[in-house]
Amino acid sequence: MAATSLSHSCPIRIISVHLLDAAGQLLRVLFLDREGHISAQPHYVPREEALILASNQQRVLGPQAEVRVL
Repeated sequence: MAATSLSHSCPIRIISVHLLDAAGQLLRVLFLDREGHISAQPHYVPREEALILASNQQRVLGPQAEVRVL
């Protein structure tokens, strides 16, 4: 049986937004919903949508945040 990575097989994801201060220290962790709105509660998003949303949000926030697809 071939091993399958969980990151490639899981169809849903959570997008976290790690807000950073000027020194790069973590200030707060927030989440994106399917519409791209930032909230305090995690939302499950289909994998392909999550990757696109995360990429777009990272461009918007730039170095002020680290956007991660979990």
